[in-house]
Parts: sequence; C-alpha cells; structure tokens
Amino acid sequence: MSPSPSDPSVTDDLVLGDRRHGAPIRAGTAGRTRAQLLDDEGLAARDVRRGQYHRTVERLATDVYRGVDDSAHPEAREIALLQGLTRGTARVATHGTAAALLGLWEERLRTPHHLTVPRDGGRVRRPGLIVPHRADISGEFITEVAGIPVTTPAWTWADRAASQSLVEAVVSADALLRSPRIAFEGPGVAAAAPEDLLAAVQSKAGSRGIRRVRRAAGLARPGADSPQETRLRVAIMLAGLPEPEVNEWVVDAQGRRLFQPDLLFREQRVAVQYEGTHHSDPRQVERDVHRAELAADHGWIEVRITRRHTYDGWAPAIARIVDALRRQGWDGAPIRR
Repeated sequence: MSPSPSDPSVTDDLVLGDRRHGAPIRAGTAGRTRAQLLDDEGLAARDVRRGQYHRTVERLATDVYRGVDDSAHPEAREIALLQGLTRGTARVATHGTAAALLGLWEERLRTPHHLTVPRDGGRVRRPGLIVPHRADISGEFITEVAGIPVTTPAWTWADRAASQSLVEAVVSADALLRSPRIAFEGPGVAAAAPEDLLAAVQSKAGSRGIRRVRRAAGLARPGADSPQETRLRVAIMLAGLPEPEVNEWVVDAQGRRLFQPDLLFREQRVAVQYEGTHHSDPRQVERDVHRAELAADHGWIEVRITRRHTYDGWAPAIARIVDALRRQGWDGAPIRR
C-alpha cells in the first residue's frame, strides 16, 4: 500500500494500524482549515455553514473541518483532526500520537495529540487538544501517514524511551526490532533496524534522558517474542553473564534443526525458556516436555523460568541460570557492561 496521496483532500485507503503488515484502513475525508476547505472545494463561507447544518461538514475543532463519512474507521475523526492541525504548517506528530499512527506498542489515537514544532517556531496553544513540544527534527526522521507528518519509528521510540526506565526502554526497542513470525502472524518486516535506533539517538544528543536512551539502544536486540523475554535477557546482561542469543535454532551435527529456545548460551549448551500462562495448555505442556528431552539427549541443559522467578529484579531466575552455566563449564567471571 502506497502512502496517502499528495493532496490530502482526496479520500483514499490510508494506512493506520500495524504497519509491519501494511494493514490498510479507510480513513475518510481529510481534515482542513476553513481557508483550505474553501480554497480546495471552491466553496463560499455560507456553503460551510450549510454543510454543517445538513451534517455533511463537521467542525472538528476551532478552524478544523472535514466532510462527514459515516462509513469511515472509528479513528477517522482523529486522523482528520490531525490533518487539519498539521497541513501547511511545520508541525509533526510525535510521541504517543506518532506511535498510534505508526501502529506501535498498541497505542490508541486520542486527544490530546502530541505535536512538535521547530525550536524557533511559533508556540502551539490549544489546551486540551494539543500537547506541544519543541525540537529540531531532521527530515530523515520524518515520514507520513494519512497525509500527516509523523516521526519515524526510531525517533518515536527515542522520545518514548526518554520517559521510561532502562529495562522498559529496551522492551520498547525490542518490539520495534522484531519481525513478525510468518507461521503465526504472516509476512512482515521489523518497524526499525538497530542502526535506525542509534542514528536517532545520535541526532538527539543533549536531549533529556539521552544517556539512558543511548544505553537502551545498545542493549536492544531483534528476535524477542515477548516483553518478559526481553526483561529476562536484560537482567542476564546487567548481571554480568554472557550475552545469550535470542530465539536462534539449535542444530545437530548434520545441521538439522532441533529446537529453538527463547534464549541460549551456545558455548555452554544452556537453553532458557520463559514460560508464560499459555504453557499450561496440555498440548503446549506436551511440546515443552518433548523439547526438554531433546535438549538433554544432545547435551544441553534447559532452564525453565516462570513468573515466580521474576521477583527481586529476576534474582531467582539469574541464580538458576548461573547454576546451569557453571555446571556446563562457565568460569563465572562477570562481564562489565
């Protein structure tokens, strides 16, 4: 699906949702200022008033209008509002608003909307409607969704990470770097690459919280299937243990795939599985037992982690992993990160 048309007054299929899959949703008629509406459609002021009376034109906010489209997606009104607030301006949708438009982290599109203007630009004063920000954003970090200028996934992550803890910033980053699994979710691509995160961090040098954001970018890895897997991996790395591989295959001497643990220490032959609630399903239990037997048959130790191992900063989980690593020959020397 191509981006929205260059003329945002044209109704078309506009992308809003998980953009890794390119899921199109019809967004309805674009939002415009009163002057833009008159100019685009060749209308007189009385036509706008008549349209409002007959409910074919909707006033979304002060000086923002759209043509009514009853068949539109529920978020079409917010999309049209953002189109009207940004068209012909230097405003860019950022933070949670950008995340919602890009389909990231299950954010929903709702007011107030986060809009950013250049540092030397005029202030945006629309209390309750806009959360204003100031930043100089390079063009390489601005894309477009439904005719709305919006920050790229990497820049949006850096904005989000600045207000998160180190661990949660890595969780957010891993979600961006993950490609959908074809067998379960169909084809798709990751929202960002590791180098995209690093480039955004570099461009935001000197901004609030950037040291923590930079560290989070350095700890992010592709491949994690859940936030808990990321939290466990980060706890392992911060504890000074060797860095585990993420969802990589273990193969036999002939190169045949045997099993694919959540985390693995290939040199020590230790596999780590985080078992969420779905692992209580009888069929999943059967698969888990078979996987553990397969690991043992090939000289691997499998460490199974559950929610009860997560307290005190994952200390019980780390203790179990350290014990398995030492039994497999690890000398226990901590790695500084």
